[in-house]
Amino acid sequence: MKVLLVDDDTLVRKGLAQLLISCIEGVEVTEAADATEALSVLDDDAVDVVVADIRLPGRDGLELLRDIRSLRPTLPVVMLTGYDDPEYVKGALAQGAAGYLLKDSTPEDLTQAIRVAMTGSGNVLSPRAVRNLFDQTGRAEAGETPGGRADPGLTRREVDIMEFLAQGYSNREISRALFLSEKTVKAHLAAVFRKLGVSNRTKAAMAAVAMGLAGPHATKQEGRPNGRSQPNGPSGSEPAVAARYASR
Repeated sequence: MKVLLVDDDTLVRKGLAQLLISCIEGVEVTEAADATEALSVLDDDAVDVVVADIRLPGRDGLELLRDIRSLRPTLPVVMLTGYDDPEYVKGALAQGAAGYLLKDSTPEDLTQAIRVAMTGSGNVLSPRAVRNLFDQTGRAEAGETPGGRADPGLTRREVDIMEFLAQGYSNREISRALFLSEKTVKAHLAAVFRKLGVSNRTKAAMAAVAMGLAGPHATKQEGRPNGRSQPNGPSGSEPAVAARYASR
């Protein structure tokens, strides 16, 4: 796997390069300090995935993303940045970014984002970035009011399904985890969409994050106090959200 890493901060870029080398077997990392250098690398080398900061000197990461989409439409680009501004998140997703991670993400989140981007199976998003985006654009669609989130009237089973949805599970994976048929899962999802006022899985996953339903399911069978997932990772850090666009 060949990764192009684009960041103008030399220490951050070098550190990320070493992190990727230690976490992904056989990875080759090429570095670029700005958009011009990155495009020059793409002209000369075969690259499998780009990891780029959104704030770069000269042309920023969004402009770089647009150029890459124009020149190499199938090349996945993961944005890795310290900025959780919802306008940046919207812009990156609108331009076809394969993921949007914040720099406080874990190494596991970054490697997951790269692998998901390589397979084309979805977008890995930092929960805080999704939450900010949802807070700006999705209150009405998720049944929120200015004074707080309204109770959408979800059943316990619908909440379970939303938790899995926020983790990027497909319908088949949810059905296996909950011992339900795929048809039943689809019926529950249709009810969730209707109650939340959303039209697709991505918006429902965003709503789940905003409602605090994005906890990991690795410990699901071990029991969850009050029926809720418990955070894990360093200092209770949240796992990145894998928002899959296709209904499966």
